[in-house]
Amino acid sequence: MAKIFNILVVDDDLKNIQVGINFLKKNKNYHLLFATSGQQALERVKETKFDLILLDIMMPVMDGYEVCRKLKEDKITKNVPVLFLTAKHGTENIIEGFKAGGADYITKPFNSHELNARVKTHIELHYHYKKEIERLQDILFHSQRTETVSFLANGIAHDCNNFLCSISPNVHLIKSKIQKQVLDLDSYTDYFQGINSAVGKTSDLLRQFSAFAKNKESEAEVVDMNIVVADLTKIYKGSLKNKAELEIIFLDHPVLAYANKIHIEQVLLNVIINAEHAIISQHEKSDTKGLIKMIISRVPGTEDTELNGKIQYLKIIIEDNGSGISDETMENMFTPYFTTRGNNGGTALGLAVSHSIVKSYNGIMKVTSEIGKGSCFSIYFPFYESEYLA
Repeated sequence: MAKIFNILVVDDDLKNIQVGINFLKKNKNYHLLFATSGQQALERVKETKFDLILLDIMMPVMDGYEVCRKLKEDKITKNVPVLFLTAKHGTENIIEGFKAGGADYITKPFNSHELNARVKTHIELHYHYKKEIERLQDILFHSQRTETVSFLANGIAHDCNNFLCSISPNVHLIKSKIQKQVLDLDSYTDYFQGINSAVGKTSDLLRQFSAFAKNKESEAEVVDMNIVVADLTKIYKGSLKNKAELEIIFLDHPVLAYANKIHIEQVLLNVIINAEHAIISQHEKSDTKGLIKMIISRVPGTEDTELNGKIQYLKIIIEDNGSGISDETMENMFTPYFTTRGNNGGTALGLAVSHSIVKSYNGIMKVTSEIGKGSCFSIYFPFYESEYLA
């Protein structure tokens, strides 16, 4: 099936709109919408994701330059190419358009061949730009995921060693009893149960870790966050240093999201690992233990202005009583390769990748923090409802 590109034509003169649409509608891959004012155009981009915007300069109330500046200030529309439609040929007007964020300009009255050629060029450039961004994000995700698997492996090895070490004393006691020819099998029960428990825990831990570490990703599906967090906890607790404890508050009913399970695991692990480092930094010279608390809930979209107020959200709070985050770090924490850990900070991609993943599912990630007291990450995913996906 051919890719359909959404194009918005903005002009206060309906005749110009009609001429432009007539020239472009011959291309079956273009889905054309129009607006007759700057304000109406800004409303349209909230409802539909556009691949290109054709924008008239001379309009009452809000001219094209102002509209373009507002589009470039919005994180959702800042990368959408804007082609100015103008009857002005002066250099100053063209430069003003580029300063406002325009990608190109088309003079009126329209020339059919020029209009189609310029639109086609910028549509293709924007499409390949988006694909390249997706490719780079995928590389970042897998690079950071490798780092996380390595981090967890150290904790898993520690836990497995503890479980396996409990086998040797039990075997020694059984051997001792056999040598003394004490053959009452009932007296061996506790020893066998201890061995069985250690082997079972080791097997379960390795199975959970193996499932997480597999590179093959599944498609998005309906997942219950209670189950995802419970499985993740089994893996992660072995990696916690003795300075931190992990507390989970589950809901007593399914909390559903439509997402890739591996992506959600990655987001949560990155935030928890970040919290652990903050706790170690805060408590390493004291006898007190730090606490990482995770709370799962369902909330309305009206809880935050950045959310869609018409739907419900799955909310995950991860808070710690660690060292807190400075204002400078808060401004850059979702920037790839930004780190405060020097050469011991891994790839410095964790929170940047997590932020990108959450955004890809139409969610948001927010952070509050106080130096010396700790941080709180609030992560929102759209709650799964069939009408939301329709």
